[in-house]
Amino acid sequence: MDMRSLLLRPASQLLNPLRSLPTQKTTLSAAVSVPLIPSRGHKTTARTKRALKIAPHDSFLPSRSAAFPAADSIIYNPPSSEASPEHTPFIFLPRNDPRRLAIMRLRSGGSDPTSYTPAEGDLPPEMRYKRRQPKYNLTKEHIEEMRRLRSEDPLTWSVQKLARKFECSTVFVQMAAPAPAEHLQWLKGKLERKMERWGPKRTQAREDRKRRAEMLYRGEL
Repeated sequence: MDMRSLLLRPASQLLNPLRSLPTQKTTLSAAVSVPLIPSRGHKTTARTKRALKIAPHDSFLPSRSAAFPAADSIIYNPPSSEASPEHTPFIFLPRNDPRRLAIMRLRSGGSDPTSYTPAEGDLPPEMRYKRRQPKYNLTKEHIEEMRRLRSEDPLTWSVQKLARKFECSTVFVQMAAPAPAEHLQWLKGKLERKMERWGPKRTQAREDRKRRAEMLYRGEL
């Protein structure tokens, strides 16, 4: 077939072979019946876990050099989780980090932790907090004066002010010169009037705090 005869043929004749292809394909597929064999893949997590199951590294296993279990055997096999910033690997420690020298010293010293002898150096400064030294400077006249001031004007001469005046502790003032009953009743009424202005949330919070304190004293917390 030359090129001239191909060009002179109508377009309908050229499309007839293409139209007959789907019919022939359908006939062949119907004639040849292939049995469908189902194949199951990893559709469950159990199969995936078994396929990805890897033996633990030797570093997680206990040492077999001694009889197991030994008295000092420790198996450290933590679960897989996010790394903690408190445990920095040795390779990531800076060269001037004191932890790097400590790890190298432990590795070179062996498994015996008592083999390391600390080097002599300057000790940290001693904690300087104010220690209260008993003075025993109060006499009977001082205590009577303290009681008189406390009974005459308990608002002006409070516990803190009397402690500063006589150079003693607040606990001693409360024991030696307690407040009069009228002043204690006035303080109680003042607190009750203040509690009347509280809302429900603050009242409930105060009750819960009181209940927790009672449970703490009973040993329930």
